[in-house]
Amino acid sequence: MQIISSYYFKKFLNRLSIASLKFFLGVMRVLPRWCVQGLIGGMFSLAYSWIKGLKKICKKNLYVVYGERKTAEEYEFMTKLCFNNFGQAMIDMLYYVNRSEELLKELSFHGEEHLVKAQEKGNGVVCVTAHLGSFPLMFMGLVQKGYKVNVIIRPMRDKDFSEFMFGLSSKWGINMIQTIPKKEFIRKTLACLQRNELLFILLDEVAPEGAGIDVDFLNCRVTRSVGPVLFHERIGSAIVPMFIVKNESGRFNIFIEKELDVEKDLGSEENTIRNISALSRIIESFVKKYPLQWGGWLNKRWASKRMS
Repeated sequence: MQIISSYYFKKFLNRLSIASLKFFLGVMRVLPRWCVQGLIGGMFSLAYSWIKGLKKICKKNLYVVYGERKTAEEYEFMTKLCFNNFGQAMIDMLYYVNRSEELLKELSFHGEEHLVKAQEKGNGVVCVTAHLGSFPLMFMGLVQKGYKVNVIIRPMRDKDFSEFMFGLSSKWGINMIQTIPKKEFIRKTLACLQRNELLFILLDEVAPEGAGIDVDFLNCRVTRSVGPVLFHERIGSAIVPMFIVKNESGRFNIFIEKELDVEKDLGSEENTIRNISALSRIIESFVKKYPLQWGGWLNKRWASKRMS
């Protein structure tokens, strides 16, 4: 009975969360942004005292990386900022849902020539990114600039939330490709690359068991998908790392790195390890530079073990 009650309680919370998102989506259309920011900011401050489990996960992950270099007070402060930034990212996403043209004015692209050069090869571009900053806004901005954007996602546990996000993505012109069923996933991803479109992979997620390789990341061993390398080997798609961060003025910077110089001179397995490790180091460099904008701290499965 307790298990059943817990199940329905979680379903209630999920439905409440979705209802809140839909409510604020509507509110964003009529209230000025500063007003909504204050309202949602107050709600996040109130909710912060109730999310003990997530706070514990966040502090534990931060400790894995920073160890004794931070005090308990500093960990508490960093954890609160992580949640505040998460709330702000949600506000930004909802605010620009119906203001995509306004969003483009708030974006600064750095290194777009790397993307243009990669796409000129004609085999599509595998864009490697992470849960850093308001990453959905990066997808929206690229659509506004005329790029065809596809994003690989895993099936969400909550079907209602999944439908909500798919609806928003469709409104933005972003094509979401689920990893299952596998045949359909392969068909859709290869097709978009053959059309010379962009295919985004969030490479800071833990790969399913048996579907990835172990690499170093933030003083830990993590399992990462080999998808970028497989797509490159299959049809020659360029691999381009790309990230979005919010600066102090409230504007957004999109950093487009040079195309990955794919290692091919070693054995197949060693090549894959070298290439995914190189991408992991690039992601790590951005996380270290903008640590409080990375959503990975809130994920209890982001690392398998700490390195000695």
